[in-house]
Amino acid sequence: MAALLALLLLPIGPMIAVYSAVFDAIAAESIARHSLRLATLSSDEEGIGSRLQESVAVFSQSWLKQASFEFECGDCQEGSLLFLKIKVGDATAIQIAGLEPK
Repeated sequence: MAALLALLLLPIGPMIAVYSAVFDAIAAESIARHSLRLATLSSDEEGIGSRLQESVAVFSQSWLKQASFEFECGDCQEGSLLFLKIKVGDATAIQIAGLEPK
């Protein structure tokens, strides 16, 4: 009986690891997408970095995850490309957006 129970419980460990990896990937993608969108829509060119830091903190807290990020925008002028890379656990998500004139 114990051997049968052990065989039935054996696949649970790998499935939990897969679930955790998929959850981290979904969280990283969501945090990156929403943080970059919020930062570009609610701040001017000079304040986009600080607004992005706040939004990453808020969205990572809502996912109950720790997220680190890298942000690059060149000269942060109209027409510049904004590059955001979010890392949650082993998952990485990248979002790129253009900075449009307001």
